[in-house]
Amino acid sequence: MLIGMGQKNDLKGDLVAIRKQIAKLGNKEESLRSILSEKEKVEETSSGLLTLLKFVISENKSTRQMIERMSTTLSKLEAEVNAVEEEEFEAQPQEQEPAERPTVVLSGLDTKIVQYIQIKSMACADDIKKMMGYKGRNAASARLNKLKMMGILTRHQAGHKVFYMYNAAGKTTKNALIVSPPQ
Repeated sequence: MLIGMGQKNDLKGDLVAIRKQIAKLGNKEESLRSILSEKEKVEETSSGLLTLLKFVISENKSTRQMIERMSTTLSKLEAEVNAVEEEEFEAQPQEQEPAERPTVVLSGLDTKIVQYIQIKSMACADDIKKMMGYKGRNAASARLNKLKMMGILTRHQAGHKVFYMYNAAGKTTKNALIVSPPQ
């Protein structure tokens, strides 16, 4: 078969067109493979996330069950402790109020100091020094500390100053009668 020049050019043109179409198909195939690869990655990620979500749900369920068991155990322990405390309370002899109030005997000077503090609501060693006419603060501080040790006064520090207040709820003075000897 003899092919003429015109036909040869047509064949070459057709061949070039076919090659272009093959190249386009190759590009489309690459594009489709790329899309497919992306889709597989998304599905792998989704699958991984789904697996992780299932794991989290499972752990949440087991944690909730463990907390419920702990709560039940704590409730049982609390009931046992309450029962033991009730038994101990019932077993203790009931304390009765003393028939007589204890008597705290103060000197006349100490009584004046306590009355001064009750009126003023609080005082420091300088206040007592002025009231009693002492030359220094040591004697006033000693008397205030003695009353504090007896539970009649409470001590409060504000900066460098120390203030004393009457302790109406103190253990010593709560049910005590404070008296001073006759002068």
